[in-house]
Amino acid sequence: MKINIYNFLICFVGISLVSCNRQNKENNPVQKYAFNDSHWKIENPDGSVDSLKIVDHQGRHAILLEPGQKAFLKAPDFKDFAVEFHCNGQVPGVGFRVQDPKNYEYLYLRMFMSGNRDALQYTPIHNGNLPWQLYNYPQYEGKATYPRREVATIPLSLEDQLVNGKASNSLLSALRNKGVEFSEESFVDIPDASPAYIYDPKSSEALLFEKREDGIAFLDIRTWVHVKAEVLGNKMTVYVDDMDTPTLVVDDLKHEARAGGISLYSSFGEVYFSDFSISEIESGDTKSSDHDVAQMAPNYITKWYLSEMFAKDSVNFLQQADSLLKHRDKFKEINADKDGLVNISRFYDDMDNTIVLTTKIISDAEKEVKLNFDYADHLVILLNSKILFDGGMDFRPPPDKGTEGRVFVQDEQTTLKLRKGVNRLSFVLSGDNRQKYNWGCIAKLENLEGISLQ
Repeated sequence: MKINIYNFLICFVGISLVSCNRQNKENNPVQKYAFNDSHWKIENPDGSVDSLKIVDHQGRHAILLEPGQKAFLKAPDFKDFAVEFHCNGQVPGVGFRVQDPKNYEYLYLRMFMSGNRDALQYTPIHNGNLPWQLYNYPQYEGKATYPRREVATIPLSLEDQLVNGKASNSLLSALRNKGVEFSEESFVDIPDASPAYIYDPKSSEALLFEKREDGIAFLDIRTWVHVKAEVLGNKMTVYVDDMDTPTLVVDDLKHEARAGGISLYSSFGEVYFSDFSISEIESGDTKSSDHDVAQMAPNYITKWYLSEMFAKDSVNFLQQADSLLKHRDKFKEINADKDGLVNISRFYDDMDNTIVLTTKIISDAEKEVKLNFDYADHLVILLNSKILFDGGMDFRPPPDKGTEGRVFVQDEQTTLKLRKGVNRLSFVLSGDNRQKYNWGCIAKLENLEGISLQ
């Protein structure tokens, strides 16, 4: 599977509170928060406080966030609410029900993926980790279409210069003649199912391109987008540009439904926000939805025992796991999410380490059963202390590793040769200690004929 540029993109306002002279359709007062020091605090990636940067950008009065910066709203916490704003940039995001800088719900836009089913993503942030590979479509990602701004058009005669790899001097010169500067380090990527683009790693500049009758148009995704998110209980409904038709409905927000802060994020490149407002809503105020939490099949493995963390010995890890399994006090019982996912960052924050997940399978006879599973970042599967699977997935997974680096239960399969009686299934799972993003797994048995899960 191929990871495209958006995967590097991986991964808010009061003394002078201005009450809007209108109300939303549920008759809840809409409160606007101007971008000033009374309402907002800016935090750099290292945790230091910075000053607000207020600018006029593409016709709007806006706040500018540099890459990695966060803007925290100085206002009472919100539990159930509707938040609305305009944003402009490569990967703008909004955090809500923020309990602290490392624990909150997160919604972000992948502007590069306009028109794709993963253009918009929700993910819960636990202990500062961004598990974008775990929380996927259709439950947690949505198809959104974002506007694009044409910045240059080059002749069709240069089409042969648009090939995967380092950008040619001819292409760079043609863009330069149109007032668009890209360094010699720039490269072109033409994915199979995603927009083609040119990217400059030196400046973090990127443009999409598409062939037209009059030439090859280069498009900037950094244009204003109108976003609204309604949060009620464990449900979020998101609207992009069309404020009447939902773009994404998440029926199972992962954190506890309690009041928390609001924050704005720039994950990659400069991001601008404008016209921020929020209104509290009460039960029954949001539209009804046809989306329901899907009932999970009983053959998902949802009850696990989670070990203490340890530093994995790449040679002697089997002995490490066996030693741990002999000590019940080294484990605690946990449950997977409603969809079967086990997100280890819910429990631990050090992704440099390894854990063991273990459970018991009771069979009425000797038999074979298929185990479907997936994982991030490295997994060893043991059945009765014998290795069945040993594989890893890094930030650029190999072509045979499932779909776009994401975790889907159907991506991997192995056969469990069960003995009659109790069988111990164990997952030795290591985190993504390079990117600090993903650490988790999902598993289900093909059937439960003569089998019970303990």
